[in-house]
Amino acid sequence: MMRIKFGTSGWRGIIAREFTWDRVDRVVDAIALLLKSDGRESIVIGGDCRFLSPELAKAAAERMAGYGFDVALSQGPCPTPVLSHACRKNNYGGVINFTASHNPPIYNGIKFSPWHGGPADGIVTADIERIIEDGGKPEKGSGSVTVTEFGKDYSQSILKYLNPDTFKNSGLRVVYDAFSGAGSGYLDRILVDLGVAVRVLNGTRDPLFAGRQHPEPGKNGTVDLALQVVSSGASLGVATDGDADRFGIVNENGKFVSPHDFLPLLLEYLIEIKGYSGSVVRSVTTSSLLDRVASAHGLQTEITPVGFKYLGARMLEGNVILAGEESGGLSIMDHVPEKDGILACLLAAEMVCTRGAGLAAQLDDLWDRYGRVPVSRTDLRLDETLKRYLTKKFFESDPSEIAGFPIESLDRIDGARMILKNGDWILIRLSGTEPLARIYVESDSAEEMDSIMQKVVSSFHGITSTE
Repeated sequence: MMRIKFGTSGWRGIIAREFTWDRVDRVVDAIALLLKSDGRESIVIGGDCRFLSPELAKAAAERMAGYGFDVALSQGPCPTPVLSHACRKNNYGGVINFTASHNPPIYNGIKFSPWHGGPADGIVTADIERIIEDGGKPEKGSGSVTVTEFGKDYSQSILKYLNPDTFKNSGLRVVYDAFSGAGSGYLDRILVDLGVAVRVLNGTRDPLFAGRQHPEPGKNGTVDLALQVVSSGASLGVATDGDADRFGIVNENGKFVSPHDFLPLLLEYLIEIKGYSGSVVRSVTTSSLLDRVASAHGLQTEITPVGFKYLGARMLEGNVILAGEESGGLSIMDHVPEKDGILACLLAAEMVCTRGAGLAAQLDDLWDRYGRVPVSRTDLRLDETLKRYLTKKFFESDPSEIAGFPIESLDRIDGARMILKNGDWILIRLSGTEPLARIYVESDSAEEMDSIMQKVVSSFHGITSTE
């Protein structure tokens, strides 16, 4: 059996193969020992709508109580940002969250967040892995389990980042795809309470995600949402993934709004309409269009590796107006240092109400002023042979070219980002949550971007584990 390893956002595995009940118990025991060593004996426990998430959450709560912990157990499936908010608001020692986020339905996982509610950093997860290998268990104790509804406090708190009066009599019509996940009953309820007409798609629990093999609210995952927006004449389409930490947005014309474009649009809105100020933080894979908007308003942009644990850590230091990444995660100001797809969708809805124009029109205006900086991503299934090839050529050496393109410079913020002579760049990194190699290309020209991507991917053809 493979060792239990925490990736970019927790430990995930295929149910019944890597992710088994006894291995979950080992992880829970390790978290209990870690928290006790830090003098913390309270915890929030919940999960999303995946297979066994509610049952595992209940069992973990009882196990932690048996070790003397005071446990607040979510009364049902609960979004990741809501659990994070509950931890911070009530000063709990951490969060155990049963979720595999956007992974295929055959996966489940555990995400651990320390007292601050954000993702655990590499030092903490390495400690958990070490404790698991040591195989120890905490001493028995007499704790408690309190079944708790966290939604009301979260919904009330999130209003501080919104202007409820903007929504009144706006006539806003939104289609929301909940992806059969934990966001259902949260985002739609907040919108309805604000006076928005909402149509919900996939709003009931389904561990198979209505047949979706990749329940990620990206361009491919929002095709049905786009059709419903157009056919219903809605103002906006929004989506959240299974644990509602990632967002997807479709404009009034049924076109997917990439996070590469939404984040700069949102940043300008936060600055000009809400009057926010501070630093801007983005992952290395996110479009530099965000940098252009920040610079135009006299703000600094900080670049981190991929994973919200890096962006959240920067938020904890303070003075961050917006932290965002290309995979559909963001948070703002002093909100939770964790991805919040619910907040992202609410802000998109408010932007439409406040400006009296759809996101398509708003983006056209943004591009007229700043230009477009598209980024493309392709995922390659990663077998051992391809992994060895990529590691040797790009991670253990300094390549001079890739797919025939001379490399001007190289940075290793995360993976290998190769800057070409005209400023375009190619990034190769290995996913921390799935057996994938992710290839990114940024260029001022969409046509050039597509051409570069095609040549790069073609250069890897024939490298398989059968060689």
